[in-house]
Amino acid sequence: MNTPADHLRAVDAAFRAGRPAEAETAARAALAAAPDDPAVQHMGGMALLRLGRVADALRPLGRAAAREDAPLAWITALGNAQMMAGRAEEAEASFRRGLAREPQNAVLLLNLGILLTGRGAFAEAERALEASLAARPGHPGALLALGNARSQAGDALGAVVAWREAIAARPDFAEAHANLGGALAELGQAAEAEAALRRALSLNPALVLARHRLGDLLLGLGRTEEAEAALRQVVAQEPKAAGAWNSLGLVLRARGQLKEAITAFRSAIAAEPGLAEAQANLALLLAWLGDDKAASAAAARAVALAPADERARMASAVAAAARGDLAAARADSREAVRLRPFVHIPARGAAEATVLVLQALGEGHFAPAPGGVKLPEGHNNAVEHLDPARFARVELFVDALEQDPDLLDRLPRCDVIYNAITEPDGMRSSLALAERAVARLGLPVINPPGRIGQAARDLAPALFEGIEGLVVPRVLRVPAAADTAAAVREAMAAAGLGFPVIARPAGTHTGQGMTLLRDPAGLAALPAQTEIFVTEYVEFRDPDGVWRKTRLLCIGGRVLPEHWAAADDWNIHHRNSRAYMAQHPEEQAREQDYLDNFQQRFGLARLIAVGEMTDRLGLDFFGIDAALLPGDRLLVFEANPSMRAMFAEAREGFEYLLPRIGRISEAFCDLVLQKAKRG
Repeated sequence: MNTPADHLRAVDAAFRAGRPAEAETAARAALAAAPDDPAVQHMGGMALLRLGRVADALRPLGRAAAREDAPLAWITALGNAQMMAGRAEEAEASFRRGLAREPQNAVLLLNLGILLTGRGAFAEAERALEASLAARPGHPGALLALGNARSQAGDALGAVVAWREAIAARPDFAEAHANLGGALAELGQAAEAEAALRRALSLNPALVLARHRLGDLLLGLGRTEEAEAALRQVVAQEPKAAGAWNSLGLVLRARGQLKEAITAFRSAIAAEPGLAEAQANLALLLAWLGDDKAASAAAARAVALAPADERARMASAVAAAARGDLAAARADSREAVRLRPFVHIPARGAAEATVLVLQALGEGHFAPAPGGVKLPEGHNNAVEHLDPARFARVELFVDALEQDPDLLDRLPRCDVIYNAITEPDGMRSSLALAERAVARLGLPVINPPGRIGQAARDLAPALFEGIEGLVVPRVLRVPAAADTAAAVREAMAAAGLGFPVIARPAGTHTGQGMTLLRDPAGLAALPAQTEIFVTEYVEFRDPDGVWRKTRLLCIGGRVLPEHWAAADDWNIHHRNSRAYMAQHPEEQAREQDYLDNFQQRFGLARLIAVGEMTDRLGLDFFGIDAALLPGDRLLVFEANPSMRAMFAEAREGFEYLLPRIGRISEAFCDLVLQKAKRG
């Protein structure tokens, strides 16, 4: 008859031979043969733990450690098993029992610190881990755990210090290199982060966490092809890696592979149904693609999983906007801003300046966009001109200042303010909040909020009156009325303005809602209870029957062209002009020639006129949409800071625009640095 010792020897032999089933049979036989022998119970329990039978291991390990004089190693083993089983309170009691006997036990202090980190008791965890290191200086595992505790507590710099010390103690510690790389990425030190992550993978190519973090880093750097390769390797290695599937979805969305992105987000959800971030990302993409029903369902799941997460609320707002529920879109947008009124985006390298970007919801809401979320009308995309390797950003929604004016005191240190709120009609209250923020912070400002009102459409004729060579159509502002047609007719008669005219709702851009009224019959189609701009129509069709329009960006006194668009319709905007030009290569050649030889094609007289416009408007950054008329004249459609750069359009078949947009970006970065230095 075999003794308990025979069974335990059989356990050891089976493990050595790689026969786990035999090891388990022998371990259970040993436990059954000696239920009252603490040593057998401990060794049998440890064998079951090694086999992954955590629940079954708890009872024998508990029996072994129950004795008052049980060895500390047995008590520690029980605590570890309890922690593995998710019994945090029992594990903590076991660790503290051991520490009561030996307060400076480095292993028990380390395990307690790891447990407390998992429970979110970061300060207490850090004290336990520092005590462990005092008892066992320079221990790599304790330094790794200390970095983890600091990182989860929000102390990224402290975490970096701990992980660097872990690497100094053990240079081949792949996990420490991986964690260091992740922290450096969060701090914006992209080059150092990439080096650390690649070092981790050179030490352990199977380290999934390092490759996942590398994929996220490469996505942030815009190296989407490399990011996709890294993340596909992760999900091939770990098909249930929900976070990696979610990251892959973001990469595929950035690469324009939208159907594949949906599949990736759904794979993330299949692997981890409770991953709210993947539900939110799926909702945002479905909303952009017009599947508002599925988007709303995904957004509802995201909010149910994480009601206090601003990304989930933002997805809910975008889904509501997609299905036309504007009240819900506004409510969820405001909740998202309340949850996270500002976001700090570190530079990817050494920051030359930190830019505080002022944004607002106003009476609007978040809307669907290819990248996930679009701000309400009344903003431009100038922040996209900032080089992410050179500039950090703090993006603040000024709406939050109504309820929390002291929020400004909690912002990270900034060097310059960029006011991205550009609509004087639809964002009046937001501009007032922005003006209060500017006054309180006392930083240099690009486009002071108090000057945005000068860019209102109806003020342009008087503002630019008398500038030689400018043709500025008359503009009437017609207040909202129950009978819009009658109100417009009366205003036109009083001003002596005849047909044709262009009508558009106040506060709109990108050709939205614009109508050419050639006679009074068209007035009946105007919306009621809507403030309307009525603009004199000046014909600008070229002799060849094509309408053409240029966009100029005025940046710190410099005048740079962005495009010269052509269309077969008077209402030229980026969609119809690019569709027309895609079918007419000669127009693309004409545009490229104009951009390459701008000063010659535009002419000195027009440049002088634009310079005087810049002086009168008093803004640091704004755009002008205009047509070139014979006799060196310039027909000004609008001049305001709401102009958006055509980044997306340029990448979709009009790549020759990119160098010119790059020059605009360089000029904007120069303007930011000039302002920051003055401060």
